[in-house]
Amino acid sequence: MPERLDHSVYPTCEPTDDGMLDLGQGHSMYWQRCGASGGFPFLILHGGPGGSIQPYYRQLIDPTVFRGVLYDQRCGRSTPRHSLEHNDLPRLVSDIEQLRRHLGITSWCVLGGSWGSTLALAYAQAHPEVVAGLVVTGVHLAGEVDRDWWWYGARSVYPEVWIELAHFLPEGERVRLRDSFLRRVLEGTAEESEAAGLALMTYEAHLLDPFPNPDFVASLAANREATVSMARIFCHYDRNNCFLAEGQLLREASALADIPGSIVNGRLDMCTPSRSAYDLAQAWPRARLDIVAMAGHRWNDPNLSSAVVQATDRLGKLVSR
Repeated sequence: MPERLDHSVYPTCEPTDDGMLDLGQGHSMYWQRCGASGGFPFLILHGGPGGSIQPYYRQLIDPTVFRGVLYDQRCGRSTPRHSLEHNDLPRLVSDIEQLRRHLGITSWCVLGGSWGSTLALAYAQAHPEVVAGLVVTGVHLAGEVDRDWWWYGARSVYPEVWIELAHFLPEGERVRLRDSFLRRVLEGTAEESEAAGLALMTYEAHLLDPFPNPDFVASLAANREATVSMARIFCHYDRNNCFLAEGQLLREASALADIPGSIVNGRLDMCTPSRSAYDLAQAWPRARLDIVAMAGHRWNDPNLSSAVVQATDRLGKLVSR
């Protein structure tokens, strides 16, 4: 049974320092730190692909225990802005290691949500020796099941939203809906790419929260450039199956055997349903699985964020011993 969700997030925590890190090949990473200067390092990985750091992410870890580390994954404030060139999962994993060495960190805990869970798992499997603890939420294993749900399965829960997405396309393109959107966003004219990208991100916005926030949905059009840029990076990764072989993250989960951690998923998460979280728990038995009633996908969901804070607190007690 899940714990009671009576733990609020931590108070707002401003960055204590930040900077740009040269990654080579024309890319530079924006990073920031927060929390206790002598605290145990805790890396927080945002979603997307194509998202960016949000201020409330810093409220998910105890600032008296941890030294939070956040960065933008070849998107957001990292440069060149929203470039698809030299932008793939192996490079993102390498970027994390480059940041760790740059900051002089020996080992750290890692928190990743949504696409950030995919990246967190890939990183922990590649470098288990430096991961002292791992929390993943809104688990996305980047497999055929995950893609099929996002593009087609959610129609069972949000039929009117899916139909609106499908009807964005001419009738002849709807039979291969995913391929049609990927082509329009990545290969269409600037006008076609922008319109299709906005339609995709609007569709996703309805899957993120149990009660979709109309102000958030409206903000996508108001911030059109950022929304369309995120759509392009999202489609770039989706077309390439997130640069992972089918089933890879589950097959290589044995690398996590010595890493303590938590898997947290909202029962009402319509973006990444709990099936993948459950499957991961079977492959990573040391992790605790919490499927949280009445919780959605995003970390600003109060039910989900309470469970995430409980998970990071447990790691705080572990690393403070």
